[in-house]
Amino acid sequence: QTDCFNYVRFLQSYNSSHLYACGTYAFQPKCTYIELSGFTLDQVAFEDGKGKCPYDPTKGHTGLIVDGELYSATFNNFLGTEPVILRNLGPHYSMKTEYLTSWLMWQPCRGAHGHPDGLVPVPMVTLVSLPAQGDVGGARTLQKKWTSFLKARLVCSAPEQQLHFNRLQAVFTLPGARWQDTAFFGVFRARWGDVDVSAICRYHILEVKKAFEGPYKEYREQAQKWGRYSGEVPSPRPGA
Repeated sequence: QTDCFNYVRFLQSYNSSHLYACGTYAFQPKCTYIELSGFTLDQVAFEDGKGKCPYDPTKGHTGLIVDGELYSATFNNFLGTEPVILRNLGPHYSMKTEYLTSWLMWQPCRGAHGHPDGLVPVPMVTLVSLPAQGDVGGARTLQKKWTSFLKARLVCSAPEQQLHFNRLQAVFTLPGARWQDTAFFGVFRARWGDVDVSAICRYHILEVKKAFEGPYKEYREQAQKWGRYSGEVPSPRPGA
């Protein structure tokens, strides 16, 4: 059986007249615009899809467009060894995270949502990340890298069975009448003995917002593990 030449991995509304689409394009990712009235491709506007779409169709990917800017959680190289959360398009410089493999070692998970505070939660492993839309990176250090990037763990468990669901499969956003009423639903999997089990957990947007207001953790080099940050929270606080 022959593989498809081009797997479409991203397709979202760009504006009132166009969609924005990205595909693997035989391991040379490309993106373009689709005109809605005739559903036709803009052949002239093909763009490099690196950082917007994975090279390999089997790799996980998620993304969303907010205010004309594309936020993608994908792999940035052909080998699939550089997981990255990256901002493309729009008026700002391209921004990305460091290449930390553990952040994006997830099953193909789809779900991301804009936020009225100008922040974009993006699902990862069992984490939710919060890069700031207005962040332009550092002047000397952290150039073109987020200086306001936060992440928090999504806990989905059955305490009475001592069972923790640690594999995020999919995310669904249920908007409310007000943004404060928005809820996220995550589909999780876990291994319980020799049995695969699954669960759906619900997270309210205000609970997510509260988690990003602290307390915080820091990585302790000597112990090589994360611990609760006990120092003074800088002003403006991380992620502000």
